[in-house]
Amino acid sequence: MDTPNADSGTPAGRQGSPLKQQPIDFRELLERVLPLERLPLSERAAVQRALRSGVPGQIEEAGLFALRRLEASGALRRLPAPSNGGGPVMRFQSRDRLQVFTVHLPGPARHDAWLVYPRSALPPQAQAGIEQVRRLIRVDDPALLTDPRGMQARAALAERLQQAGRELFAASEVRYVPARPEEPGGAPAFDRELALEVLARPGRVWYCPDASRCSRHGARLERADVRSVVLAAVSGADGRGIGHLEIFSATREAFRPEDLALVTLLADFCGSLMERAERLEKLVFIDPLTSAYNRSYFDLQVRNEMARAQREESSMALCIADIDDFKGFNTTFGYQAGNEVLAQVAHALRRGVRPFDSVSRWGGEEFAVLLTAPVNAHDVATVSERLRALVERQVVTLEGLDRRTHRVSVSVSIGVALYPDHAETPEDLWRAANQALLEAKRPPKNQVVFYGARAPQAPPAAG
Repeated sequence: MDTPNADSGTPAGRQGSPLKQQPIDFRELLERVLPLERLPLSERAAVQRALRSGVPGQIEEAGLFALRRLEASGALRRLPAPSNGGGPVMRFQSRDRLQVFTVHLPGPARHDAWLVYPRSALPPQAQAGIEQVRRLIRVDDPALLTDPRGMQARAALAERLQQAGRELFAASEVRYVPARPEEPGGAPAFDRELALEVLARPGRVWYCPDASRCSRHGARLERADVRSVVLAAVSGADGRGIGHLEIFSATREAFRPEDLALVTLLADFCGSLMERAERLEKLVFIDPLTSAYNRSYFDLQVRNEMARAQREESSMALCIADIDDFKGFNTTFGYQAGNEVLAQVAHALRRGVRPFDSVSRWGGEEFAVLLTAPVNAHDVATVSERLRALVERQVVTLEGLDRRTHRVSVSVSIGVALYPDHAETPEDLWRAANQALLEAKRPPKNQVVFYGARAPQAPPAAG
């Protein structure tokens, strides 16, 4: 583990008092030296989790993360640090405590053909490029994040960031890869296993200066005319990895340490923008009670999905799921219990769909499930029956007005319509699915009904 040395006592430069030096590790750096109270609460919590883990690697990452954040906020001032030939050296002074400490970092670690650099060991001069990054991304463009109808805000940001990265580094390709593949925006990772390693250690930058030497990916990268690759984690304000950047160049040894520092700057900027877009999407398109999408999202998405299905000459489906006898939960156990039923049903429906499908609370106790193209009638029957069975199998625990705990069963009736088989417009698709729902609500309820016909036979749901 890297060992920082903290210089305590009189600040450097004062006459007449010797400077005392005391070697410490990253745990002591975090617990005794750094002004962690200057960090936002979420970032402090991330540091404390690393300390509680007791894992040296996690504590080291937390220390490097805290150094970056405190320097960025002005709580720490970086001092000149002449190289002593023993690897990168950083010297900091705390503005509040006038304490000087030095962090000695080793050179990059080597994994196969990859060089893995600590982010804090990269040249700080790249910070001067922030205005250049701002101009390239045009972050103040009001159409990018402030239009509530632009529900693909993160996708638009990913495209803008990729363009900025190509201009910054003269790279052949720049990708933003979300940590969760189902998130909007971004591209798939060229190696999922390596992507998980990058996300697990966000304080590191991975650089392959000569792809031909990479035993695992060299042949594939060379076929794609890639000679150099850089990978850098994109983190949220709390340090969690929300994605990573992949930068490809057709030139060997295309990136200097200063370029790698600029990559980290772009990654940090990307993290703040993606979090902002995510907050906007939640504010505008998420139902706060159930965490499902809301009707505004559904109105946009159904048109988008029908247009895509038309372009691809394929089909998509709308399933309307209505909670059976929902008013009984409100009258028997109270409205708070009814809200809990809504939340649990939404959770079950979201678990039952594919990653690229969506569940929206349309209103009251009705949920609209969009199964995106391409999907055939038998697939729709299978998914619809799975949704019905998932809700039926779950047992919901409620606290009644009598303050007693009650375990209840819940079921849904589902009406289904397909595009283009049953409708050609969003309005007609909704009417067809709603008509099928009325049939599904006939006793005994708790069933799936397709518009205008019996549902295609679905295989039995897995137990």
